[in-house]
Amino acid sequence: MNSVVHRNSLTPTQRALQKILIRIRPAPVASFIKKLLGLDRVVVTTANGQFWVDPISNLGVCLCEDGVYEAEMQRTLETYLSAGSTFVDLGANEGYFSVLAAKLCGPTGQVVVIEPQERLLPVIAENFRLNGIENPGVLNVAVSDTPGTATIHLSPDVNTGTSGLSNNSKYKVSTQQVATTTLGQLLDGENATRVDLMKVDIEGFEYEALLGSTQVFEQHRVRALALELHPSILAARGKDVSDITTMLEANGYTLHETADTAVWHAPA
Repeated sequence: MNSVVHRNSLTPTQRALQKILIRIRPAPVASFIKKLLGLDRVVVTTANGQFWVDPISNLGVCLCEDGVYEAEMQRTLETYLSAGSTFVDLGANEGYFSVLAAKLCGPTGQVVVIEPQERLLPVIAENFRLNGIENPGVLNVAVSDTPGTATIHLSPDVNTGTSGLSNNSKYKVSTQQVATTTLGQLLDGENATRVDLMKVDIEGFEYEALLGSTQVFEQHRVRALALELHPSILAARGKDVSDITTMLEANGYTLHETADTAVWHAPA
C-alpha cells in the first residue's frame, strides 16, 4: 500500500537521506544505496494534486520541498490549455504534466500521453488514479523519423527524465527495446487533427521526431510547441539544432521565450 506523505512532512531521517543521496555521483551509486535502505515511492500531497514519487529523485525532491515541479512549464500549460483543449505530452516521464493538463482540458478535452519507458507506465497510471482522472492510456512508443524498433537507454531512477535513445551517461546503463513511430502517424492514430499545445522533451531525439514529420508543421496542426532542445546531445550525435529551428521558422512558427520555457507559435 502506498504511504501518503504530505508536503514537507518527511521524517527527519528521510529528509536527511534525501538531501544526501540526491547529490551522490555517479547516480547508480545513489540508486543502489536507496534500494539497500529500502526507500520506496510515497504519495505526496501538493496544491496541484497527489503524486506517487520517488523521494530520492529530481521530481520527488521538488514536490516534497516546494510542492511544484518546473513552475514555468505549469504556467505554460495554464496559458495554452482550457476546457476542451488537446494536449500532447511527448516524453511524459512520470506523468506530472499530463495530470495537470488533464485537469485543465477537462472531460471534453484530449490528452495524449507518450512515454517509451515501460517501468514508468504503472507510475503514470497511479498518478492519474490518485487525482481522480480517467486514465487516457499511455502510448508506450518512441517517436522518431521511421516506424520500427529502437533501444532506449534507461538512466538511474534518481532522474528517469534523462533516459533516451542514445546513452548520454559516462557509465553503462540498462536498456529496453521500444517500438518507434512517426509524429504524423501518432497524431493520425489519435485523431488529433489540431493540437493546442505539444510538450516535447525527449533528450536529443527531438531531431528525428520533428524533422521526420515536417508535414505536421507545414499544416500547422500543432498550434503551440513547448520544445526542450538539447544542443550538446545533438552535437554529439552529429546533428545541428538549427535544422529544427530553421524548419519551424520556414513554416511560419515564431519563438516566444521566457526564462525557462521556449514556445513556438503557429501563424494565426
